[in-house]
Amino acid sequence: MPVQVSFYSDASEPLHFACRLIRRALASGKPVGVCVPAAQAARLDELLWSFEPTEFIAHRRWDGATPTVSGEVLLVDDASRLPHRGLLLNLADSMPGDAMAFERVLEVIGREPDVVQAGRARYRLYQQAGAKLDHFSAAG
Repeated sequence: MPVQVSFYSDASEPLHFACRLIRRALASGKPVGVCVPAAQAARLDELLWSFEPTEFIAHRRWDGATPTVSGEVLLVDDASRLPHRGLLLNLADSMPGDAMAFERVLEVIGREPDVVQAGRARYRLYQQAGAKLDHFSAAG
């Protein structure tokens, strides 16, 4: 069965929007991993602690060695290192390694021209690989 890939474009604050998606993804009960470049990982980590004052999203930057905990979001810079193939949120500019092996992939696209261009390139790559694609606006 082909992987379902959902693109969320025109996000004014991609990391904030990613936090909302992560919260919704956890409600599905599937394991969640986030592929995030090292340059953004610290900011996402901080936002997951504080984006909703009454709620905490259990997460950590996963080193690949320590045991995982059910319901914990794992932040990695290389998706192929994740110990599961449940739900993957991609915040990188390239298609993650092993992306087609996940049950579902979420792609968040910001507004900057180079980010939009990279998102379009990923969309074509997923399309060529046979993924089921859908698109939503993250504007707001």
